[in-house]
Amino acid sequence: MIFAAALNKANVIVPIVEGEILRIFNGQTNEYEDFFNPAQQLTAGRRGAALTVAEHKGVTAFVSPPETFCERSYDKARHVGIRFVPIASGVTFDEFLEQLKNNKLKLTSDLPSDEIVPSD
Repeated sequence: MIFAAALNKANVIVPIVEGEILRIFNGQTNEYEDFFNPAQQLTAGRRGAALTVAEHKGVTAFVSPPETFCERSYDKARHVGIRFVPIASGVTFDEFLEQLKNNKLKLTSDLPSDEIVPSD
């Protein structure tokens, strides 16, 4: 499985619009590559731009703290077959890796509606 996550400078997984880094993590090889998050230089379509990068990198699951997706980007992610790994706010990438290793994360095709923000 190939995961995407938006991270801030403190290595905390954050909603797409807050992350400076878009990290693509290969769960089979345990390797990752960091990319500049295109959401940082846009004023509209921010989540969709990051999702497009993730899609082109072969991502199959997006690590999703609350408010990661808006309605439009969430619908797009579901349409292209991306699944979600819901996590709490404030989880670092290292904590995510530990939870993944210990099978403490859930892979789902739906996120709770109260974690999706309205589209602009």
